[in-house]
Amino acid sequence: MAEPARTDWAEVSALVGAGVIGALQTGKVPPALLVLAADFGFGLPGAALLLSFFALLTGLMGCVAGSTAARLGTRRVLIGGLWLAGGAGLALAAAPNVPLLYGARLVEGLGFLAIVVSAPTLVAQRSAPRDRAMALSIWAAFMPAGIALGMLGAPLIGAWGWRGAWVLASGLALLMALVVTALVPRAVGGPQRGLGSPLAALRALVAARRPLLVAGCFASYVAIYFGIAAFLPAFVIERFGAGLSLAGAIGAVAAGANVVGNLAAGEALRRGMNPGRLVLVTGVAMSVLTAASYAASPGLVVALALSMAASLVGGAVPACLFATVPLVVPGPGLIGPAMGLVIQCNNLGQVLTPPIIAAAVGHGWGGSAVPLLLAGVTLALCAWPLMRLGDRA
Repeated sequence: MAEPARTDWAEVSALVGAGVIGALQTGKVPPALLVLAADFGFGLPGAALLLSFFALLTGLMGCVAGSTAARLGTRRVLIGGLWLAGGAGLALAAAPNVPLLYGARLVEGLGFLAIVVSAPTLVAQRSAPRDRAMALSIWAAFMPAGIALGMLGAPLIGAWGWRGAWVLASGLALLMALVVTALVPRAVGGPQRGLGSPLAALRALVAARRPLLVAGCFASYVAIYFGIAAFLPAFVIERFGAGLSLAGAIGAVAAGANVVGNLAAGEALRRGMNPGRLVLVTGVAMSVLTAASYAASPGLVVALALSMAASLVGGAVPACLFATVPLVVPGPGLIGPAMGLVIQCNNLGQVLTPPIIAAAVGHGWGGSAVPLLLAGVTLALCAWPLMRLGDRA
């Protein structure tokens, strides 16, 4: 299909909205971590595994899923993923025991995988060339926006219980499936013929090398981001005695700051800023600020200021990386598999980060600084070669 001469922003908004609602299924967990730990008796590390399980399938299968979505049709896979996430979410809310809780979460993760490998590919394909970097920067806000919605649901957890709040989140996924069906034309994102195998696509991406660096940056970024998104509410509750609603609101503001960073980065890219340089500077700053917010034992105001600043500047990282994907692939047919690889490494970070940080917090909140700073170093090493992309995104 030829590149569109004009971007249909209603269509792009529906695609971004699908990602936001998919990310909401992650964002609904952090405000409920302590409640879940008490209800099921598996402690904070056990509750944190719900974040990891959600990302497990994506972390193992992202590249294959991207290739498969291209073969089956990205529109079809996106809509199916929304239905699957919504249905599994309802089962999750009704789970009576730990095995069924984890099992439903894994299925919900499969729906999330379908959403996040198909939607950004459609955004890239359905944006006019002059708008592509901006559209992908807006897409990059899907995760913090979904996290913010989940955090804002904290009062509902207090009023309805976590099960009632999660039923609502699942209903939104089902509603979004209908919205995407209505706004994204059937002719868009059909099955692609003549594609090589997923293994061949992976070989091509490995040979190109730069897609691996982009994916490595994503894995490092998400390790730092989830240090804020997953643990900031629990931090302010345990360290400063904040209530659940206040903790959820604080988490939502932090996620909102990340969205602002996403959008600001999109404008910076439009003006010609080097994406690799922006990733390097903002990623390292995010790492240091996040570690300081937990390790320096500041008062509540200072801790929150550091966390908000970290989330704000860090928002530039995913915006730049998503916009960079079409620039580093050997050909347009590899955009889908490359998006899948990026999401795969992104979610590997989600799988590994919550248990690692939870274990570090077992030695005091200051212990979280070690994995956060190590993630910053890794991000810098991966971002350095990307500065050779040039001075324009």
